[in-house]
Amino acid sequence: MNELDKKIRAALSKEDADALDDLGGEPSMFAMVVEAFRGRHRWLMWLTMFWSLVFFALSVVSAIQFFKTEDPRDMQLWGLGFFLCIAAVSMFKIWFWMELVKNAIMREIKRLELQVARLSGRIKD
Repeated sequence: MNELDKKIRAALSKEDADALDDLGGEPSMFAMVVEAFRGRHRWLMWLTMFWSLVFFALSVVSAIQFFKTEDPRDMQLWGLGFFLCIAAVSMFKIWFWMELVKNAIMREIKRLELQVARLSGRIKD
């Protein structure tokens, strides 16, 4: 916890500090990944994970064939296949990490919405 967090906690009332504690802290990486596979777009997560594994398997096959062949043209083609498969896997992984970041940002926005709703409730009273 940094200095700003400590100052915010000190400024909160006991009730607000307890509510903030109830929301919990930052979830672990494992919890965020599990949440992504249980969320609204879980079918898309499973689909990208499936294709990521398929392209990874194809990249392994391409690498093995690259080292087995002796023809330079075949080596170029297997090398290109390896590169394209690894590029596809990388793109799927980048997309997956972007989804995790999006979910984390949405979680923080929800926390802010809750705090604004509580503050507006206090102002009305």
